Amino acid sequence: MNVGIIGTGNMGRTLGCGWAVQGHAVFFGARGGDTAQQAAELARAAGAREVHFGSNREAAAFGDALFYSPRDIAPLDVVGPDLSVFDGKVVIDPNNWPVPAGGFDFAPIAQSLAEKLQAALPRARVVKCFNTMAQELFEMPVETLRAQGVSAFIATDDEGARRTVAQLASDLGLAPVDMGPLRNARLVEPLGDVIRYLILGAGLGPWATLKVDVLEAAATGRFGGRRASAWWARNSAAETADDTAQPTH
Repeated sequence: MNVGIIGTGNMGRTLGCGWAVQGHAVFFGARGGDTAQQAAELARAAGAREVHFGSNREAAAFGDALFYSPRDIAPLDVVGPDLSVFDGKVVIDPNNWPVPAGGFDFAPIAQSLAEKLQAALPRARVVKCFNTMAQELFEMPVETLRAQGVSAFIATDDEGARRTVAQLASDLGLAPVDMGPLRNARLVEPLGDVIRYLILGAGLGPWATLKVDVLEAAATGRFGGRRASAWWARNSAAETADDTAQPTH
């Protein structure tokens, strides 16, 4: 797959190198300076075969899947006024809101960063993912990381884009978790706040992760099991209605 890294910072460099080593063709883009070239050199030194570097616009033109790392910066300010370079492409938004100056007291999310990006790029296929782990995690060998079952939460309105990003996550050693439509990025982005609190606020460091486990059902309901409730029935019905209303792709 051709992957364009738009904004080669810590996360873009590390994930781009990881995908390149896994056999993807990767183009590192940057506004200027040597960051994109340095990332390409690191990828080659790690064994990648096809890596390129240049401007953010060139990266956007190259990739079938684009890793969009500029946080809350309008695409026209990143690649210029012609946004047709994004048309039809999978655009991954890995961003979280800034940590407030007073600490981890985040305002409720009315519109997620991913939804804002989709509004700016109506002909792209935006996917929320990779916002719930630190860059340091990907320094681990893929098989070591895969054995840990670290979750990659994926929200998008496009099923083809979901499959693409699930494969890219799996290639890095993560376990994809389907979080439904793009509006559920409003649920995924607070998970980024949780992991940043654990890493920084609680002092667990960048190796702290989030993982979803689905356990086997208990053999017996020794404490009475779940009993019928109006809340459970109402929310189960709403979930079924939402599933039925989802567009097919």
